[in-house]
Amino acid sequence: MTLQLRLNVDQVSAAIALLSQKEKKELKRRLPLLMGISEDDKEDAGWLHLTESAFSFWDDEEEDIYQDLAPSGNAVLG
Repeated sequence: MTLQLRLNVDQVSAAIALLSQKEKKELKRRLPLLMGISEDDKEDAGWLHLTESAFSFWDDEEEDIYQDLAPSGNAVLG
């Protein structure tokens, strides 16, 4: 007998919220493999995360006035 379990994202999220910290840590370790994320993709994400702090000088409230000058979202400039 074959049993299929089909959960939507909200159901999976709710199940994850019920896990213990130890179980969440184990899931975090397994998740890249389960989602088919390659070692190169993980390394790239790590490098991107490390570089985020290099742009922290742009986090200036006085500069926020310029946010309205550029289109938001996926608009193509051209």
